[in-house]
Amino acid sequence: MAIIQDASTGLTASVDDENRLKTFAVSQAEDKHANIEGLYDSIYFQVTPAGANDKFFYLQNTGTEDLAITDIRISSTVATNILLDKVSGTPTYVAGTDASITNRNLGSSKTPSVIAKYDTDITGIVDEGILLFQECPVANTLYHFRSSSNIIIPQGQAIVLERVAATGDITCLVSLTVATS
Repeated sequence: MAIIQDASTGLTASVDDENRLKTFAVSQAEDKHANIEGLYDSIYFQVTPAGANDKFFYLQNTGTEDLAITDIRISSTVATNILLDKVSGTPTYVAGTDASITNRNLGSSKTPSVIAKYDTDITGIVDEGILLFQECPVANTLYHFRSSSNIIIPQGQAIVLERVAATGDITCLVSLTVATS
């Protein structure tokens, strides 16, 4: 049996005949570990888009680390479809209200480096592709955007949420974390 020793700390681990590392470890889900580190946030807002095909939420990564949207919970007071779009350009707002950002580790003071604004009609941006869509066929019902992978937002990149059908109140929570490699 071989022993590996860290040069700086002197800590050791054994390797058996089948090249398996033998050590005492506690396994932890990646999302739980990220939350303990203060790297998970909830972005919450309520808005009534002005009309059909209006963009109502803008999120841009202004930091140096890649960010990831893990899921989106949304409800609407009228049946609609919601699109999650990749965008570029400079947004123009009617009022441009900052969305509420809350760290999911209540003991952490970390905040993501983002622009997160909601509004009744965000314009001035260029659609670069639809990332996800969510049908909301029943009013006042919670729907959950899910994908087989997270939406990764590198530095400087942005997304928007867009309502397809006519106006009605939207309640939304976007789950955001630092993307890990």
